[in-house]
Amino acid sequence: MNILTKYTLRCLKKNRVRTLVTIIGIILSVSLFTAVSEGAFSGQQYLIEVTKAETGAFHGVYTEVSDRELEELRALPEVDGTATLDGVGWAVVNEDSFYPYLKISSMSDGLTDLLSVRIISGRMPENSREILISDRAAPSTGADLQIGQTLTLEVGQRIGADGQPMKENDPYLQDGESLTETREVSYTIVGMYHRFPSTVESYELPGSLALTVGETGTTHTAFFTLHDVEDTNEFVAAHSFGSKGDVNRDLLLYSGASGNRNVVQVLNGLETILFALIAFGSVALIYNSFSISVSERTKQFGLLKSIGATKAQIRHAVISEALLLCVVAIPLGLMLGCAGIGLTLRFLRPAFSRIITMEGAETVPIRLVLNVPALALAAGIGLVTALVSAWIPAQRAVRIMPIQAIRQSNDVKVSKKEVRVSPVTRKLFGFPGMLASKNFKRSKKQYRSTVISLFMSIVLFISAMSFASYLRQDVAGSANESASDLVVQFAPDETDDWDALLSELSLTEGISDGIYAVNCSYQADIPVAALTESAAKQMYPENGMVHPYADIYFVNDAYYEQLCRELGMDPSAGQAVAFVREHGFENSPTGTVYITFDLIRRDVLPLEITISGIYPVPGYELIDQVWSGEEQRIVEYVYYPREGPLDGDGNWKEELILRLTPEEAERRQPLTIGGILDEAPMVSWHEAFTLVYPFSRAEEIAGRKDPSETLFYFNAENHVAAANAMKEKLEELGCQTNASVYDTRAGKESTMAVLLVLNVFTFGFITLISLIAAANVFNTISTNISLRRREFATLKSVGMEKKGFDRMMRFECLLYGWKALAWGLPVSVGVTYLIHLSVNNAFRSESFHLPWTAIGIAVGSVFLVVGATMVYAMHKINKENIVETLRNENI
Repeated sequence: MNILTKYTLRCLKKNRVRTLVTIIGIILSVSLFTAVSEGAFSGQQYLIEVTKAETGAFHGVYTEVSDRELEELRALPEVDGTATLDGVGWAVVNEDSFYPYLKISSMSDGLTDLLSVRIISGRMPENSREILISDRAAPSTGADLQIGQTLTLEVGQRIGADGQPMKENDPYLQDGESLTETREVSYTIVGMYHRFPSTVESYELPGSLALTVGETGTTHTAFFTLHDVEDTNEFVAAHSFGSKGDVNRDLLLYSGASGNRNVVQVLNGLETILFALIAFGSVALIYNSFSISVSERTKQFGLLKSIGATKAQIRHAVISEALLLCVVAIPLGLMLGCAGIGLTLRFLRPAFSRIITMEGAETVPIRLVLNVPALALAAGIGLVTALVSAWIPAQRAVRIMPIQAIRQSNDVKVSKKEVRVSPVTRKLFGFPGMLASKNFKRSKKQYRSTVISLFMSIVLFISAMSFASYLRQDVAGSANESASDLVVQFAPDETDDWDALLSELSLTEGISDGIYAVNCSYQADIPVAALTESAAKQMYPENGMVHPYADIYFVNDAYYEQLCRELGMDPSAGQAVAFVREHGFENSPTGTVYITFDLIRRDVLPLEITISGIYPVPGYELIDQVWSGEEQRIVEYVYYPREGPLDGDGNWKEELILRLTPEEAERRQPLTIGGILDEAPMVSWHEAFTLVYPFSRAEEIAGRKDPSETLFYFNAENHVAAANAMKEKLEELGCQTNASVYDTRAGKESTMAVLLVLNVFTFGFITLISLIAAANVFNTISTNISLRRREFATLKSVGMEKKGFDRMMRFECLLYGWKALAWGLPVSVGVTYLIHLSVNNAFRSESFHLPWTAIGIAVGSVFLVVGATMVYAMHKINKENIVETLRNENI
């Protein structure tokens, strides 16, 4: 250690407060760099592991690959590994279905390393006479397939009417295809797995995939990985094997190898912006610290130059100060950043499992994944930030001449004109205010650094709060919570005795109550005179009417009668029970707020309204609407039959398609609202215009009594356990092939989890950035005041009292705060508007509003931080002896 390094170390020890604040600033900046880089890497690894758990680790896949092509694929130098599903053959399990086949495929060795086979129940096959079926095998084929069942099948290859082999995803032709080269094989179903994604098991497949082992096939579905995942898209584009090549899109996306470069650029851009914000705050803090240090030691550098110190040695003295601080601060910053993001991810683990909807998230918890390059990046950026912050003032120290440094003639250069003070200032604040104003003007560099620090903290704080506010408002606005916990949907013609099925399903463990309903949506015409005051402000009337969309639910009669009793209505009157909650946005003194309101006044009941819409045709489904090119109106509605024979190309025969004019398809009907519910019925959402009628009137009012969209709604204390129990109940009743269970309460929990994650990361970032800014302000102001010790001692020696000092300091606080706010608030408003535009482009249009709460906190915090720092610094100054201060130099 040379003499200048020892000298620098002694200076750091002498100025403990500034040294400690600078170390804290570097620790905070490095910890933020670490948290961002490690958080991004850990999140990326989490998504990769979830994708591998759900779909597999393969990079790409080729279907219907021949033996020769498979050998060519394996021989390519870019390929790291391969595994295959070998096509054994096709077997009919239900001749009456449009998807009659089981496609038997044999798993090669190592397949489960590349393809995720997620067992639901049972086990993996152990020999060529055991098969594993998909959870969609029974629903898609319509066959009765159960674990433990033995199937004797005729297994062969599909050929068309022309005798040519058919492609894997060619639609089933009832009269145009057959199986050839068949052989009788008996299989035992030993387990059930979650259906593969469409890249593996296409939804166009005329049946379902069944897995076995130990068999061979003439064609293969080949999964592969490359040495470099980023080459996958180019590899698939350049090589053609089999009938089709595809990639594991989610895995490539999360690995940074997506063909969609915009997604990668957005993710990289977000991380870059965060790094830039942190670096900006860090450079401001560390640069100010070193700049003040150099200014403080200007005379000392002049003395060192006068006795022979070279420019390189002076520069080395400043740079070594930065390096000494980094040796202590960077390791602590890395540890703090890793500990902070690790604990945060652990705390948010349940939230992430609810946000990520991929089923693989159930088995893969998010955790901190240490990454040496990420840590090195954080340490490197922190080191570079400190060195750049030290290099600029070091160059200034090098350029100054020894005589000028000793005399300190460059520290303050002002003209008489520059320190003129307004008479208003002197009148309001007296002599102390005049001195404060002159000090502010004559030491612009020192004061500018403090104002810039405050300006930065204001902009960052208000901008981050605005961004979080817009996102939370959007998420909260989209959280249209269901009034029930579980929904069970049945396929057409499952049963006609819905009451008996409801009674049976209500016996499921964990279910508290349940109903069933059919839903239709129509446009309603409501008189403006019937609207509430809030609705009148939000709705857009036309010809004395407003036209919201109404959901009409035809519920089981017992539930309708229960609702009528709650409202004191006569069920036999045939009037609608309504829930009239709507939502919108309203301007308030604190900005635009999300509101909910009742649409219709209760004092106008009973209320006559009219509904209009496209009424369904039994046995048909509305597929298309034909528009007039000139008049831009609908001229025809096209309905396809739900059942019937297809033509040779697998399409509906033209004579079966129903075409109706608007006059034939559209219908208007008057309805009467007899009562309004305070709470949403089980069929509705908490923000929806809902009309409830008994199920027995569905055909009368809606022109239908079609069970194709019948839904069962249930409440449950433990919705997850109840959903699993409901699935078991459906299997017990033999309904699992034609029913689906939806956990609607999980959607609300997912929304709340998103809000939690947003709040934690946003306010964590805001807090750390604010701490850096506060440390910067504290360091700058306290050191500036420390450098003015002799000035204060001189003023005291000529008779200035403590009261005068306090007035001078208060005025300086006002100057700092006013200058910072004068620049910070307009810039913050501009940034907030840009955030508003950005968020609205991604979500929905909302009116711009100022974050008044954040602005109020920022204004108060500015004066609080400045005032507290002033009080601390002056407390230390007041304890010093005037004579000793005048005799001593600043150190």
